[in-house]
Amino acid sequence: MLYELPAGKLDKPDEDPLDCAKRELSEETGYTAKNWQKLTSIVTTPGFTDEVIHLYAATGLEKFNQHTDEDEFIDIAALKPAEVRAMLQNEEIFDAKTLSALCMMLLQNPQFI
Repeated sequence: MLYELPAGKLDKPDEDPLDCAKRELSEETGYTAKNWQKLTSIVTTPGFTDEVIHLYAATGLEKFNQHTDEDEFIDIAALKPAEVRAMLQNEEIFDAKTLSALCMMLLQNPQFI
């Protein structure tokens, strides 16, 4: 099991990263968001790939139905900020993109974490 924020690949080279983030949030979690904030873009593994991923914060969430791909098995965990802090300290959250997003979220919006 791995804790990570929703993520996915751009469907097409010209797909807008924000559109991709909205699609992935909906597919993987069943949520939509009223507000989106660009946190940063990161390279995942320089020297191995030239992949760049774009990280966003979504707020004003509204729950619908999760509609994952056939090969995705995702359980949703809604965590309180104190739980996230404890999981980070205990190295239970170790996905690089999730760590990067949480770091940027803290820097840009300290009231959220």
